[in-house]
Amino acid sequence: MFNFEIEDIKLDQSEEGIKIIKLPELTEEEKNIINPIVAPTSGLRIQILEVQKQEDEESYVLTKRKFFLFLRMFKAISLKFKEMKGNQNLNLLIFTDNRPTKDLLLQFCSEIFAYDGFKIHYQKDNPGESKISAPYGAASVALYKDINLILVLTASHNDLSWNGIKLYINYPIPMSGDLFKDISKKALDVNEIQLKSDFTPISLDAEQKNNDYVINLVSKVIEIKSIRDMNIVIWPYLGKARGIVNLFKHYGANVTVIDEELNPPNPLKNVQEEKLQKIMEQANSNIALLLDADRDRIVLYVKQNGKYYTYIPNEIYTAMHNILAKEFNKKIINVRTIPSDLRGDKTSFINILTGVGYKHLGVIMYFLLGVEVEQSKIDTAILYFEDENGTLIKINKPTPLKQQIIKLMENQQIEKESYLMVYWEESGGHTLNVLDVYKNNETKEYNFSTDFTIIADKYPVPALVLITELICRGYIISESIDWTIKGINRTIPAVDEEKIRIMKNFEKNDGKTISINEKDYKVHALSDNNNMIDIYQLKSENSTLYFRPSGTGPDVRFYIFGKVKTHLAEIKRVQNYVRDNYIYNNY
Repeated sequence: MFNFEIEDIKLDQSEEGIKIIKLPELTEEEKNIINPIVAPTSGLRIQILEVQKQEDEESYVLTKRKFFLFLRMFKAISLKFKEMKGNQNLNLLIFTDNRPTKDLLLQFCSEIFAYDGFKIHYQKDNPGESKISAPYGAASVALYKDINLILVLTASHNDLSWNGIKLYINYPIPMSGDLFKDISKKALDVNEIQLKSDFTPISLDAEQKNNDYVINLVSKVIEIKSIRDMNIVIWPYLGKARGIVNLFKHYGANVTVIDEELNPPNPLKNVQEEKLQKIMEQANSNIALLLDADRDRIVLYVKQNGKYYTYIPNEIYTAMHNILAKEFNKKIINVRTIPSDLRGDKTSFINILTGVGYKHLGVIMYFLLGVEVEQSKIDTAILYFEDENGTLIKINKPTPLKQQIIKLMENQQIEKESYLMVYWEESGGHTLNVLDVYKNNETKEYNFSTDFTIIADKYPVPALVLITELICRGYIISESIDWTIKGINRTIPAVDEEKIRIMKNFEKNDGKTISINEKDYKVHALSDNNNMIDIYQLKSENSTLYFRPSGTGPDVRFYIFGKVKTHLAEIKRVQNYVRDNYIYNNY
């Protein structure tokens, strides 16, 4: 872990126990950070530490201005929540990951909300700490009925100079739409911060509550029996992964934890094979679980037949779904983001495709389970289901989707079924639940329900347990996927204005066929329910590509599912074509 310096922050005292920070006027750049043109898909992330390089060394500084951006957002969230709740039931649960700035942000965040009359809750931890994984943090807003506001201070897989805020109000679904924009606008108007230091946080064990939920849920899928006595290596790239480690110990695994932090804490970008192999040999282990800072990006490193293999989320989840469908006769409602791996579609009962991020995926879960969804979330969601002919049907309400499921059930003469609902994205997020659908013999109507708390955000731990169990039973990931097709993603740099320019300029190709390096692609623009285009699909005779503006960084993301021998060259050609022709040209 690296150290950082902190600029002096002037605190004025208004009365005993209450201090005030006078905030400077925001610059245009700062306004764009807390109220971005392109809304983030999973909370706000800011490079909070300035990186200063001198020769071969780097030093880090927390400037007042960057720190104040977080304080403005904390205050704005407090104001909005109090407005929504009429100053009633002001309970806040705050979590952090293990980033260098976690303690300072936790302290000031707590003091802001304490001044505003909130009861502050922490995860059971060391004094002054409240660490938990982001998925467990999100789920806690549903698992604790009397707490309706959750903040998770994390920047996921980003460099450790970054931090961020994930916000959950009432439901475990990422904050987006009108509510997020309203909070951002309130933050722009905050000009002073009041702090109350004499508060006592209430300790609770959300970690154990989440583990109990996972154990119960997974037991309804398959029996977890083969993990017992297996030697499993877990490498949290930041922190201890206490919740996951304790869960696997509950299942009887012999766990070896690699206590070495990596920057950035992202296993999708950095797999240290030599070190892993050495530790796995020492532990007599054939499987290692690699985790990012907030535990929603996972990589598996597996020894099979004497060789080591690295598996990324697309491959992990696709293999898991195929095995559960083929070997365990699970009927899977496959809800995936559009760029996620399509090699499991054929084993699914139905395929539902959404925009990138759980602000889209979660809407489908709520649709199927009859939960009312804020209209702005529906308006800004990209939602399609695939009919029997593979045609994508756009939806903006639950009825057509439910009718399609009922139609498929009637065609297959099914009157009662427990479906495994999987909600997932290629970057690593995965959530599962059980959907019970049955026909009422008296009314002839179909009922859709679940026995489990609804978690509509990233929650990959059940999937991590299931794939580990399947591997321990002898199932092989590489034998459960069509390897003639390869899926990867790449990025090109683009600031917000350039992202908008690319998406706008490329629109002229919608519905047309374009040629790139003598290969023809049919272009299809995929839009939200406000008809705002968010993703472009380029489909050739033997490949499918997508590109979209990133919601978490200054990039445009490209995805390909193509022939294994040519996919790398092909995605590069398409990236270059889009970059060279659509960033600067105006149409």
